[in-house]
Amino acid sequence: MKEYIVAPKYLWDGRRLLEDMAILVRDGVIAGIDSLDALKTSSAAEVERRDDWFVLPAFTDAHDHGRGMSPVVFGAWDNPLEVWLQDLNRLPAIPHYDACWYDGCRLASCGVGMVMHSHNPNSFAKIADEMVDTAHGYMAAGIRSILAPLYIDQNKRIYYERDAFIASLPEPVRTAFANGIHDRIMTIDEYFALVDEIRSRLSKEIEEGWTEVQLHPNGGQWCSDEALLAMKEYARKNGMYIHLHLLETMYQREYAMRTWGKNYIKHYADIGFLGPWVSFAHSVWMDDEDLDLIAASGAKLVTNPSSNLRLRSGSFRMKDVLRRHIVAGIGLDGCAFDDDQDYLREMRVAWLNNSSVGIDAQIDSHEILKMATSLGAKVSASGLCSGRLAEGEKADYVCIDMNAVRGPYCDADLDPAALLIQKGVRSCVDRTVLGGNIIWQKGDERFESMHKDAEKRICDSIRTLRSADPGKRDNSLIMNHIIEFYTKGAGRIGGAR
Repeated sequence: MKEYIVAPKYLWDGRRLLEDMAILVRDGVIAGIDSLDALKTSSAAEVERRDDWFVLPAFTDAHDHGRGMSPVVFGAWDNPLEVWLQDLNRLPAIPHYDACWYDGCRLASCGVGMVMHSHNPNSFAKIADEMVDTAHGYMAAGIRSILAPLYIDQNKRIYYERDAFIASLPEPVRTAFANGIHDRIMTIDEYFALVDEIRSRLSKEIEEGWTEVQLHPNGGQWCSDEALLAMKEYARKNGMYIHLHLLETMYQREYAMRTWGKNYIKHYADIGFLGPWVSFAHSVWMDDEDLDLIAASGAKLVTNPSSNLRLRSGSFRMKDVLRRHIVAGIGLDGCAFDDDQDYLREMRVAWLNNSSVGIDAQIDSHEILKMATSLGAKVSASGLCSGRLAEGEKADYVCIDMNAVRGPYCDADLDPAALLIQKGVRSCVDRTVLGGNIIWQKGDERFESMHKDAEKRICDSIRTLRSADPGKRDNSLIMNHIIEFYTKGAGRIGGAR
């Protein structure tokens, strides 16, 4: 039996800040939280006392893509989403094990213990294989993953007025663009068979608590109502959940208004899709009625603040979400502000990049910590981790070096939660622990060597892929037509309908 006690100065249990409380860990599970003296009376376990530590539940990255490398390094520069998507054919098809091992290492080193993985396939014909490799890549880094294999059946490349857009293109761009559209790669029944196969092939990993599978209609504009309702029934029958991108940009909201005369949330409530079984990433373009419906339904939200900034999408209505007690988490989306997958910095961006302004815009730093831990875990609706430190829960936690946070000087007795949100970065993480086992330790050659191996492996894979296909595609012409369509043509907001 493996048993130990960790005694930090500060402890965040997922809901509140505690001082001078210790954690007894037994066989990977929290066996007690109490004063150090009280725990020592019931256990002879070795004690690690650290007055420089702030211990929190391991963070949940509630929406990401496991790309491994930023699109920027392949020349796909940040642009508004509808333009940026056209440039992603520059990216090499990095093996998913390599990408997720490397990404997982970076996440582990900044305190993330669980990631919601929105899958971008290299090959639709090989998604099951890719999902297995994805799970194993994250496992190699030591973190848990929720796998979301995507489904689409409509509106590839252009959301609305697509025929008009295609007709406006000159040849040979018109034919090339039209030939690149494949709306429905598989039927919904084939998708469910795929999900069954993935769950079967990963049954051992699921049973051991490393991974699980959720349904993933890629986005509201890309997935028909019929498919969404079929997913709801499948999810309810099989005890699963649904995760999708929604209302990331104003053009996506425009699609809903042109299609139904109302926003997605109102439409989803009308057709019976909205409920506690679904979570929405980005969620920028929601009005008060949308948020009221979200709150009443028990649906959940994820903010992706750096991504929303970089792709010119807008700002999450953080204050309004918190006022309604909507469960919301934070996701890196593979677009962290500095392309470094630094979750601590992303918490700060989430804290600052909310749509409110002025005095009423202030967000309590404790609310951000909840989103990163207990609420983030609730968003994922996962049995993998609760995002809380409590008796009976898995010993998944992160140890923050408060000396690093405070350096070079801070007044004594400042709120450690506020300091962490204001100043925390990856280098402040001293240790990340999952199931009672260390998966990252700053300065430990074992982990630093493994992370270098993961980095070398992904870079070697990319160089091999680039030798066969340099990816030097000039997408500027089609991107210029896309810009023209959404700003001056039939696709513009307030344009012809």
